[in-house]
Amino acid sequence: MNTYKNPVSAITKILIVISIILAVNYIALQFYFRIDLTSDNRYTLTDQTKQLIETLDEDVNIKIYLSGDLNPGFKNLSESTRQMLTDLSQLSGRKVTFRFIDPNKGSSTEKTELYAQFKEKNIEPVPVFETSEDGRNTRSLVFPYAIVNYKNKDITVNLLDNIRGYSGTENLNTSIETLEFKFMDALRQLTITQKPKIAFIEGHGELDELDVMDLTSSLNNYYQVDRGQAGLDPSLLDPYKVLIIAKPQTPFSETDKYIIDQYVMKGGRILWMIDAVNVTLDSLTRSDQTIGFYNDLNINDLLFKYGFRVNPVLIEDIQAAMIPINVSPMGKAPKFVPAPWLFNPLLTPNNQSPISRNINVVKGEFVSYIDTVGENTGLKRTTLLSTSQFTKINLTPIPISLSMVNDKPKREEFNKKFLPVAIAAEGEFQSNFTNRMKPMGIIDTRDIPLSKSIKTRQVVIADGDIACNTVRFKQSRPQIIPLGFDEVSNQTYGNKQFIVNTIQYLANDEGWLELRSKSRVLRLLDKEKISSGTTLLKILNLLLPLLLIIIPGILFLIRRKARYGKRY
Repeated sequence: MNTYKNPVSAITKILIVISIILAVNYIALQFYFRIDLTSDNRYTLTDQTKQLIETLDEDVNIKIYLSGDLNPGFKNLSESTRQMLTDLSQLSGRKVTFRFIDPNKGSSTEKTELYAQFKEKNIEPVPVFETSEDGRNTRSLVFPYAIVNYKNKDITVNLLDNIRGYSGTENLNTSIETLEFKFMDALRQLTITQKPKIAFIEGHGELDELDVMDLTSSLNNYYQVDRGQAGLDPSLLDPYKVLIIAKPQTPFSETDKYIIDQYVMKGGRILWMIDAVNVTLDSLTRSDQTIGFYNDLNINDLLFKYGFRVNPVLIEDIQAAMIPINVSPMGKAPKFVPAPWLFNPLLTPNNQSPISRNINVVKGEFVSYIDTVGENTGLKRTTLLSTSQFTKINLTPIPISLSMVNDKPKREEFNKKFLPVAIAAEGEFQSNFTNRMKPMGIIDTRDIPLSKSIKTRQVVIADGDIACNTVRFKQSRPQIIPLGFDEVSNQTYGNKQFIVNTIQYLANDEGWLELRSKSRVLRLLDKEKISSGTTLLKILNLLLPLLLIIIPGILFLIRRKARYGKRY
């Protein structure tokens, strides 16, 4: 007996199913959402990002030049950028628009015009060297940059991180981790209306305006940067969120110490960059030998009360930067070759802190190290920069000569490791003027100094030159070399990014720095297992997909035969 099926009913069911699918897709387009099931929350935008997007009152236009024929690594970075910008576009109600542009397409005239624009914006292509399947070595140029435009103002965003010591895969993974931070940092600079005040303290031989010109230029994107002396009235420093004390060379008076101390007691934040030993590399260009002496700045008691001690020593480190050395004999034309200078250590950032996470190594010059001291156990201290595992400590006074580059390091002398060079402290600090009289001349309405601070922050760095850019004079005009750029190795160290991050941390911008804490777990294949079990893996990769298709098919046929095999 045959069962009759109504064809109209079957068509109706199909139409209903199609209608439901179309309705679900339409609703999904109108109400965008995504569930992030990843363990590292890689697809979840932070609250800071959402708050900033909500403040946009005009459209944001973004051009991304990471497009075209890309290798798998850069293609992954490009797709991650596209996905994140799609999320931002949906979140902003389409106020954020973006467009991918292949800079290698178009006519020669169009390319010339585009490359001229790149030159104006300091966009340099990244060469990528690859080996093709036929064994040929190929070279291509990639432009991992984006230009963010808001209210007729542009900011260039470098999408690619290039951290010394990281593999190509690790650098690309780090670049994906920091995408949200980079775009939000650009938007924050474009949307900021009222800039907080910060100040460089003067009056003790600190770095001058030219010495910190490049750093100041970067800080101007976020803050109003002033310079001046501490004065005699503690209230004059109240408007400033952060004070920067950059490489003082003459002692602080008790008056200056009091003003700074009471600024901290009222919640002020300070970045100390201190040279505990008085010596510079420039002194060696004028003489074959110099001597490093203890640099008494009369602030040891102040720092000790805050929980720090900058030791008056010089460290040498196997992990060091290069300097040019003249190897020509006397009387012949100079010939300079790079040689490692162990007094210029390459300091390792703490990857667990948002201040120093995912930045390049930081170049130091005649560096000391810091001990944490005192009885204030309530302070939260974090090491931000440290030496390598092969470090030597030199007590002062110490003779220093350029000929020391020829000395072979003795392993037994480099017996210290991971010495802290930069430390952040957060909490309530004790005053250095508790139970002491105010210095003469102070203009303060209070009879008794504040003895304990409200919760605040300080960062101490045992290197005064860490924020100093190189200055060249051409025809009496200063030429500023970017902070962290090493002319010998032609690479840029992380000095500027580290100092900017540190000041943002001190200025209570931790909400933005938290974006730098996002991590994307890099799940690499075990190369050892791959090499030892290549044949088995190939067989599994070949047969397993086929079996996953064939076995369900056979089971389906067996079930169908068992159900419909008998005819009535």
